[in-house]
Amino acid sequence: MIATVGLAASGAVVRSGIRWLSEEGPIRRSAAAGGAARRNQGRLVPLRGARRYECGMRLSSVVLPLLAAASLLPAGLAQTPPTFVDLEGDSARQVTVHRVPRKYQGHPTTVLLPDGQTMFCVHPEGHGKGPIVLQKSGDGGRTWSAPLAVPASWATSLETPTIHRLVDRDGKARLVLFSGLRPIRMARSEDDGATWSELEPVFDFGGIVAMASVVRLANGEHAAFFHDDGRWEQPGSKRGAFTLYQTNSSDGGRSWSAPRVLWQGSDVHLCEPGVVRSPDGKRLAMLLRENRRSKNSHVCFSDDEAVTWSAPVELPASLTGDRHVAAYAPDGRLVLSFRDMAKDSPTRGDWVAWVGTFDDVANALPGQYRVRLSRNWRGTDCGYPGVEVLADGTFVVTSYGHFEPGDSPFVRSVRFTLAEIDAKAKTPSPVPDRPPGTVRPTARLDEWWEKRVAQDLAAARAGGHRLVMLGDSITQGWGSTGKACWDEFWVPRRALNLGVSGDKTQHVLWRLDGGPQGGGLLDALKAPNNDVRAIVVMIGTNNSNGDECTADEIAAGIVAIVRRLRQALPNANVLLLDVFPRSETNDAQRQKCAAASAAAAAAFAGDARVVRRDLAAKFVGADGRLAKDVMPDFLHLSAAAYRTWAEAIVADVDRMLQ
Repeated sequence: MIATVGLAASGAVVRSGIRWLSEEGPIRRSAAAGGAARRNQGRLVPLRGARRYECGMRLSSVVLPLLAAASLLPAGLAQTPPTFVDLEGDSARQVTVHRVPRKYQGHPTTVLLPDGQTMFCVHPEGHGKGPIVLQKSGDGGRTWSAPLAVPASWATSLETPTIHRLVDRDGKARLVLFSGLRPIRMARSEDDGATWSELEPVFDFGGIVAMASVVRLANGEHAAFFHDDGRWEQPGSKRGAFTLYQTNSSDGGRSWSAPRVLWQGSDVHLCEPGVVRSPDGKRLAMLLRENRRSKNSHVCFSDDEAVTWSAPVELPASLTGDRHVAAYAPDGRLVLSFRDMAKDSPTRGDWVAWVGTFDDVANALPGQYRVRLSRNWRGTDCGYPGVEVLADGTFVVTSYGHFEPGDSPFVRSVRFTLAEIDAKAKTPSPVPDRPPGTVRPTARLDEWWEKRVAQDLAAARAGGHRLVMLGDSITQGWGSTGKACWDEFWVPRRALNLGVSGDKTQHVLWRLDGGPQGGGLLDALKAPNNDVRAIVVMIGTNNSNGDECTADEIAAGIVAIVRRLRQALPNANVLLLDVFPRSETNDAQRQKCAAASAAAAAAFAGDARVVRRDLAAKFVGADGRLAKDVMPDFLHLSAAAYRTWAEAIVADVDRMLQ
């Protein structure tokens, strides 16, 4: 359900589930007058409306759908969906913390030291499980060190690490790092990160994302929170009910009490507790991921310093996501960062931030802003953020994700102030869309790739080319396995080989345009010293691996490439080849490539300068199998197969060159 209360008078319209506001005027959000209340924690809690969002802005902007949020409020209570602000693509705000080509970097947490500039980031080299990487920033997250030396036991971490700075009753501070599953282990630093202990068991108990949150209590103790899904509480257990746990430390994190159960259930799977204290210090709110995906995220409260907790209740869709981490801005507004998992959200699966107040959380109100921090280009594998606030009000939020199409996850920070978000909210943000990563020009990090791209660009700029071969390693192979045929067939026709091993459609698009700075292959090929008449395109097989892309997404990338060629070189003809068959038999991957090729070709059915050819029958036997003398690894061509390829297309190429 999408909330519509209070929007009719604003002239709002709905497009694709996104609400556009056409009314101009200042944003104001307050609780309804007349002492409206909702039932919470077993008693009536007045809806407090003292804090308003008064930004004095003229507004015509995108706001996120509220989905089921209206059901959490009394009938007739007006509410405005949060304004959407998009920071995706704002590279000036982005800092790469750690990125390694083709190696998974995930699940960071951060801690800011009292000097306001020194930060530590820990994350696993893997999805939860993997060696713990520790990095340091001395300038408030603007730059980061290479991975630091850590104790040997950190390489044995089995679950997402978390880092916290705890100050005991005597004023002694220490950094504490946790690593979960059974047993939960802990390492400490008594000198603000200069040296660290080995990982040692905290207690004979298991849990996931330990400790997801740690809060200092009024009596000087610390309370830490984590969850289990039934597998790790006792050896040999199986997944079942989800359980939330709390453990306390009275000595600044050196030792911890036996965990106690706060909640257990299986109708909803509540986990990854993120705890934030109210501005007046009197209440704790625990925001919870809902892992069955049947409900929104939940929240529960404590008004007695974590001694007792209320029953969890649903949050609005605008706060629905995974691994909530909170911090306050200097003006008192609350910022929460998490992975967006709201049903039907246009940014579902992306890394987002929510801006509002503690009262919004307590009263299940949608908040002021929903901010997309970075697009996650594959599924929902991102989030788990660190959130720090510098003295000048700059938020440094850090997460992992597939932030570049087709690449492994890496760790990134995004920087912003709420003043900047307020300013951006004055002008319309574009409708959040989700084009496939196959159409977004993307560079690769490999040094050899950069060198190859530079060499190809230099060759294109040298001129004299009439025929271009564009693709991946199969095309690049004309220069090695297929060199004899290249010299025989294509050198006399003044051909240029622009195949690059491992390239996907998004990488070819980057090479064509040269990235944001321009000056790519297309500029070189359309220069007067070239006379390009024919372009042979065969690309897409590297996009087909696993579940990274659907056939339609691969087709979109192929279409984007051909359209760029047709726009930049309108007098050139394109010989569009179906992705060559791969795998020994006609498996799902081969079928995906065939479907993508057919869909891409259909987009140019009316363009006489684009000619499609399907050469599968030239390579596949009557039984549908590929032979090793054709493709030794069932992907790359043999020398004989390169001759087959050349003979199959040479007549088409010659017609195009006329």
